[in-house]
Formats: sequence, C-alpha cells, structure tokens
Amino acid sequence: MRMLANCLGRCALAVTLLATAPALSAEPPARAAGDAQQLARAKGHEGLKLYGADRWQEALEAFQEADRLYHAPTLVLYMARCQRKLGKLEEARALYEQVLGEPLPDDPPPAFLEARKDAEVELAAVRAALRPAAPAPAAAAPAPAPAGEARGGSLLPAGLAFGLGAVGLGVGTAAGVMSLSKVSQIKSQCDGHRCPAELERDADAATTLGHVSTVGFIVGAASAVAGVVLLVVRPGGEAAPDAAGAAAARAPRGVAWSAGVGAGGIQIEAKF
Repeated sequence: MRMLANCLGRCALAVTLLATAPALSAEPPARAAGDAQQLARAKGHEGLKLYGADRWQEALEAFQEADRLYHAPTLVLYMARCQRKLGKLEEARALYEQVLGEPLPDDPPPAFLEARKDAEVELAAVRAALRPAAPAPAAAAPAPAPAGEARGGSLLPAGLAFGLGAVGLGVGTAAGVMSLSKVSQIKSQCDGHRCPAELERDADAATTLGHVSTVGFIVGAASAVAGVVLLVVRPGGEAAPDAAGAAAARAPRGVAWSAGVGAGGIQIEAKF
C-alpha cells in the first residue's frame, strides 16, 4: 500500500506538471494549450483514481485520453502499467520502450526522469516474463535387459513338460524292448511262418507292447518340444531378448496342452 501511495503521488505530481511543462510536439496556440492541459490534468487524476481502485481497463482509457490531449511520459508509463496489470505484456513492453525512447526537453521535470527510471526496471521484468521457458529435460529411457536374460515368468511348466517327455521316452524304450523280446521268443518257437496256436496270446502281447512303445516315443518327443517352447516363452513373463538386443514380445499368460491315443492314431494338442 505504501509503494502504491508513492507511485500515485508521483503520478499526481506529473499530472500537475502538465499544466506547466512544455509539450514535446509543436506548441499549439496559448489558449488551446491551456484548455488541453486542464482537460488532460482532469483525465489524469481520473485515471489515478481508477488505477488505485484496480479498475485497470477504465484507468487505461482515461490515461490514453489524457495523453491524446496533452502528451507526457508519465501518462505513457501508467498506460504501460495498466496493460501489464491486464496481462497484455506485449503491449506493456511497447509502451515501456516508448517511455525510454522519449526525447525530453533540456530541463525535464523530475517526474519525467523518475518515469524513465521506473520504466527501465519494469521493462526488465516484463521481458523476463515474455522470455520462453526452457524445455524440461526428457525422461531417461529404461535400460534394456541384458541379452539372453528372461524377464519374469515361471520355469515350472517347462520342467513339467521335460519330465513328462522323459517318462514317455522311458516307457517307449521299455515297452519296445519287451515287445522285441517277445517277438524273438515267438520266432524261436515257429517253423518258418507257421507258429503253434498257443503262441497267439504272446503275439497279441508283443503287438500291444509295440503300440505302447510307439505312443511313449511320440508323447515323449512332443513333451520335449513343448518343454523347449515353454523354456523360451515363459508363461506370465516376457521372452528373453536375442543376442542382437531385439525387444522381447509379451509372452502369453498361460499354456495348456493335451495328448491322447485314439483308434486312428495319436492326438496331441497345445494351446498358447
């Protein structure tokens, strides 16, 4: 409030000086100049009251009218201040620069010199406000995962698949050995292609063991392949990046598979 009172006091003094200070342009006739000074002083006082009441737009219009009647740097200074209060910084800057570039008479009034000093300080603040802000630094990109290292996911499905594959291959091998052993025994008791009737049950058993061996090998091989897939694509995680550092694709959330033996062959199904 004290600063505002000081500013208003200086402007009131400057408006009063309008009655005595010479004009900066060509001097009009004495009577016309006196009337213009009186009107300008009245408008200047009106602008000061509006400025003190924070009615910036009305104050600006009053100061503009006063300056049209009788020009003075103090009026231009307050026009710049009104524009600044209204948020029109470009217009305010132009008016502050006008005050600083104003040619003064040989013996200028102190209020005019004070107006130039105030304009210089306030212009620096306006220029700082108009200066574009520095761009914010870009966020650092997350470091890529080391090559060959999987991110997240469980190894349990792959372990189960490899275990089932081992069991299938074991069963296939055992059943195959037993089937070949029975076939060898049957051949030893046959005369060429003629075999005793009592060996029919042994022949059926050898055939069954042969089928079991085949199924075991197929299931074991399929499980081993599924184990390799599940080891690379871990359910619930991300695939490990390759040596070139390519981005890993998001792995599926689950893997389901099934195998069975039908009348026409073996069925293996996997869903990823």
